[in-house]
Formats: sequence, C-alpha cells, structure tokens
Amino acid sequence: MKGRGEVGEVLHISRSGRMIIKSSSRNAAALSRGTLLVDAKGRSVARVVELIGPVDSPYISALPLTDRVKKYIGARLYAAGPDSSSNRGMRRHEGKGVERESKKKSKREDGEYGEG
Repeated sequence: MKGRGEVGEVLHISRSGRMIIKSSSRNAAALSRGTLLVDAKGRSVARVVELIGPVDSPYISALPLTDRVKKYIGARLYAAGPDSSSNRGMRRHEGKGVERESKKKSKREDGEYGEG
C-alpha cells in the first residue's frame, strides 16, 4: 500500500455502531480525529473519532462511512494518503445564520394582514 500506512485490524462493532480497531503500530498515536481510514482497495471505510486504551497499543474508535460494517470485521484498515486526509464532514458548517427576508404576515394599521 504505497502512500498509506496500516492502522490496524477491525475487531468488532460497538453497541453505538462504531468500529473498534486494534492498532498494529505505534504510529497510531499520530492519528488525529477525522483521519480517513480505507480498506486495501482504497475504499473509504471510516473516520477516526478517538484513541482509547494504552498509549503503546491503543484501540481506535471510528465512525463507519458504509452500511456494510460487518463485512470489515477482521479486515485491515489503512490511513488514507495526504490528499484525502482532510477533515471533510467533520468541520462545522459556517454561514448557517444567514438572515433571510421575512415573509411573515403582520397586521397593518388598517387591520388587514399583509407582507411585512
């Protein structure tokens, strides 16, 4: 896997639906939240949520990006290359508070309702 480092093996799926991955290297500590994990064919499988357990051999909790999570139990996952390791999907969207022109009807002085 050129450009990708092996992260570890999927052990099971937690009750919350996250993939629990046993890290295969000490490089797992360098993983950050939002890192994209792919399978051997380069397909997006999950995003890292957190590292848990001992520092020298942590477990990785990852949010699946596929509905076929059971298919990946026992599979090895890899960190995506630098071009696809952005935190897309993990960023908060900005600009949600844009004001829109109100079309709420209001009562005018003459007792009629109109656009206001």
